[in-house]
Amino acid sequence: MKDEKYAEYLDDLADKHTERLIIALQSLEDRIAAYLIDAPETAGELFDLEWAINARSELRSIIREEFLGDVRSLIREYPEVEGELLAMLNQYGSFTKLPAETITALQRLSFQGFEAIATTHLDTFAQEIYQYTLTGRSKADMVKRIRQSINGVYAQADQAKIKQLVEVANFGSEAASKRAIEELHKVYSADKLGNNMRRYATVYAQDSIMQFNAQAVVAHGKQAGIQKWKYYGDVINDSRPFCAEHAGKTFTTDEIYALWESDWKGKA
Repeated sequence: MKDEKYAEYLDDLADKHTERLIIALQSLEDRIAAYLIDAPETAGELFDLEWAINARSELRSIIREEFLGDVRSLIREYPEVEGELLAMLNQYGSFTKLPAETITALQRLSFQGFEAIATTHLDTFAQEIYQYTLTGRSKADMVKRIRQSINGVYAQADQAKIKQLVEVANFGSEAASKRAIEELHKVYSADKLGNNMRRYATVYAQDSIMQFNAQAVVAHGKQAGIQKWKYYGDVINDSRPFCAEHAGKTFTTDEIYALWESDWKGKA
């Protein structure tokens, strides 16, 4: 397999995984909403703090089944990536398959990223439910809020307004930034960066495959005793300056570590 074909394969797989994850998140939203509909209420208002506290455990189970279950299914396909990678690398020399334990470790690393997203949003959902119950607010509003926190309201929302609010949140005065963040939360169910669980998860679905590939490339290279690496990729109009400057060039391992420490310190 040629380099270009392999790059196309990775992009196509990432797109397919993203689509499958979107379906899983829609199912997650419906399951959680169905559970919340049964919350104890009086005249449409929430009141049962014990129920609100115990909701976290039920939400954790739903997320594990509807979201992380599908994530596991996606990650089980990652060894196929290593197989395609090996076919591509063998056009340059003789490479051997990575040990099974290495593949398993890389899969586990990918899963941990999705787990972090799930944990973060579980905390958000549980806190929302407790606050709505503590203040005796509308159950219907709570269900709507949690639904929007999972998949957002982008089909109905004004994208230009979201972008404007994000700019104010990031660069406005302290008071203006606070107001913008509150509106992003209340009106658009978005955080300071205009994101929700769907946004984080689908972006990571793409990043996870690319990171698995990159780590497998490094593992293959180290296994073969390679010490020089080519920065591969096309330069397009919106390429980062770093990418445009280094694309197509070859670096030693030590040079790469030095570059990363100076320009990309803290990045994966």
